[in-house]
Amino acid sequence: MSFPSNYPNSPPSVKFTSEIWHPNVYLDGRVCISILHPPGDDPNGYELACEHWTYVHTVFVILFYFINDD
Repeated sequence: MSFPSNYPNSPPSVKFTSEIWHPNVYLDGRVCISILHPPGDDPNGYELACEHWTYVHTVFVILFYFINDD
């Protein structure tokens, strides 16, 4: 997990260092989940703004999201 200089206003990025297959993980290991997307409207119109990053999310929330993918 990498944190930008303006964290918590911007989301961290998450990347697996070992190979893993999951629909939300790119081939290079980068994770793509809505809570890690920058705040604001989705330019593609697929996600609601309320599903994106907010500064109240914590590392625990991000990790919990991985184990509770309902």
